[in-house]
Parts: sequence; structure tokens; C-alpha cells
Amino acid sequence: MTRPRALASGAPGGILPFMLAKLKSLFAPAAGPARMSDLRPEEPVAVCAILLEVAEADRDFAPEERETIVALLGEHFGLERGEVEALIDFTRAERARTPDLWPFTNAIARAYGEPEKLRLLEMVWQVIFADQRLDAHEDHLARRLQGMLSVNHSVLIEAKQRARAAASRG
Repeated sequence: MTRPRALASGAPGGILPFMLAKLKSLFAPAAGPARMSDLRPEEPVAVCAILLEVAEADRDFAPEERETIVALLGEHFGLERGEVEALIDFTRAERARTPDLWPFTNAIARAYGEPEKLRLLEMVWQVIFADQRLDAHEDHLARRLQGMLSVNHSVLIEAKQRARAAASRG
């Protein structure tokens, strides 16, 4: 896959320069009071936040889930492991500043078309199935994400079936 616009243009060398610029912007004086609804996380941060939320939905962030997230983010954004680890750390800080998933899912809902949303939901299900258990909280969150990302139920089911088939293959 190609690198997302946020990384491909203006951020040579990977995610670290992008994240440093983002961190600097957090400390810059604001023109006015910032509201959570005004936040527009960049694509890698938004995707990472969604995957972390899913992995933590059952209150058991299994090592298999973490490794799945690292692999998925690396593949999806063309990042090395160190860059993915930095992205995860940065995203955890961003999530701590936001009350819910809305800024992240809204950014994705606006930027992604149906094929990209299908791929994201497939990644969500891959994280859910990584520990070989489907917890009710994980299932509920996946269904909430369907609405938050503005996709039909059939897209959610297709993503689940694809992830289940991939899990059974390997």
C-alpha cells in the first residue's frame, strides 16, 4: 500500500517527523479555546486509536492483540516496527486527551470511502480474533464502529467474515 497523504507529503523519513510536528502544534499558542469536536487526528493516529480501543474493549490487552496491531499498522502504513511503536505511544497520549472515539472515527468517516472502511473494519476484526476469543464488549464496539463510520451492516459482516477466514488460514 502507499503511504497516507499525511506521511507521504511533507513528512519525509516516516512517522517520527510527522509526530514531532504534531507535538509542537499541541504546545503552540491557540488562536482561541480548543474544543474536542475541532480535533482532526491524522489518519495513522485515527486508525491506531480505533485498533487500540478494540484491543482494550474486553479489559485484557493480550500480547497477541498488540502484535496484531503492530503488524497491521506496519503493513497498512508502510512503517517499520520502531515507527509503529512510536505511533502507538503518540496515539495513547492523544487518546488520553479525548473523551471518546468520535474525533478518530469522524476523521476516518470523512476521509475514507467504503473500500477503505471495509479494510479498517477487517483490521478491527483481526484484532478481536487475535486472542482466539470474541468478547461481548468487543462485538458491541465493532457494531458501534459500524454506525460511527457510517457503513451498512453488510460491510461489517463482510469484514468479520474476511477476518475470520484469514484467522483460520494462519
